Amino acid sequence: MTMEEWFEFQVPGKVICAEHCVASIGLEMDKLGGGKVLVVTDEGVEKAGLVRVVIEGMDSGTSEVVGVFNEVTPNSGVDIVHRCHARARSAGADALISVGGGSSIDTAKATALLMVEGGDLPDHQRAVYLPSGPVPPHISVPTTAGSGSESTFAAAILDKDQGLKLIFQGPDLAPGVAMLDPVMTRTLPPPLTASTGMDALTHCIEALHSQMHEPICDGLAVHGIRLIAENLPVAVEHGEDIDARKNMLIAANMGGIAFANAFMGIVHAMAHSLGGHCGVPHGVANSILLPYGMEFNMRRYPEAVANQYRWVAEALGIDISHDDDKTAVARAVEGVRELTSKIGLPQKLSDVGVTGDCLGQVTEDALLDGSMFNNPGEPGYDEVLEVFRQAL
Repeated sequence: MTMEEWFEFQVPGKVICAEHCVASIGLEMDKLGGGKVLVVTDEGVEKAGLVRVVIEGMDSGTSEVVGVFNEVTPNSGVDIVHRCHARARSAGADALISVGGGSSIDTAKATALLMVEGGDLPDHQRAVYLPSGPVPPHISVPTTAGSGSESTFAAAILDKDQGLKLIFQGPDLAPGVAMLDPVMTRTLPPPLTASTGMDALTHCIEALHSQMHEPICDGLAVHGIRLIAENLPVAVEHGEDIDARKNMLIAANMGGIAFANAFMGIVHAMAHSLGGHCGVPHGVANSILLPYGMEFNMRRYPEAVANQYRWVAEALGIDISHDDDKTAVARAVEGVRELTSKIGLPQKLSDVGVTGDCLGQVTEDALLDGSMFNNPGEPGYDEVLEVFRQAL
């Protein structure tokens, strides 16, 4: 294998993984220097009692919880971030703890940005966020095993006025500590376990076929796929299985670190546009689009993806030792489809209410999404539209 002439790899904050590790979250906040903490979450997570567990864990340190912001929704928006920032200011918060899925964690990241810069969130969108002052301490506690946002440098926030997801990215946006506590994911319902798990799988596969992929990310992504193939069906069917929950958290974290460095491609660009215009949950959109995106890349850029997709097949547990590239990749794609079917996820966009009327607009938006520029090659309008039609 030819080694890359040059690449960069950045490791985000500390990762702690253990059952009940949230019991020491106060101690970790003290190490980061936080004093007055706002907890960022959603109503469902709070009603499930998970915020209470975090607040109890704060007794292990000296920091004080000064409020809970529970207004986060799926595909969190600019308006929500502004309300969260206002709550942080009124409470005198100087630190954040996010408890929930990617939307809660991304909301906290964007709120941290506003705690430094102030003003309107869209005004701060740029290629790389460079803070004008110290970014508030942030500890993330994922309650889903999917986004990997607890260890990424980016936040995706919906701008409802434009119908687009805005991406804010920079090393300073990564939480200082990610606490992977499988107990916090044990009550996640099967449909959400399935869809968030497929988000993690998509991160791993897209990190492999990105133009920016490199050996460290490749290793994280391949083992992440292996863990997901072995543990996601178990976590969906037997949510109380703590080992499966832990392994899924690890896989999602590995996928997050991989794509934070290698970036993503056509699947995420298309999924972002579907989330912005049609409200399709991110994990569901990725799950439906992933096999179609893989098939497109193999048809259009076979030299760039064939070897990586062979790794995908092997990580899924498929014996391709006697297969040529075309057959091996087809089996990898079929393996993805079989996994999504096994865990009960929809197979077509029409199954989640998407109609042909919106395909023109979502195609235009997908072509402008930053993820598209890291695909093995940049497809044209007609090509992306055709992938959407195939998935419909």
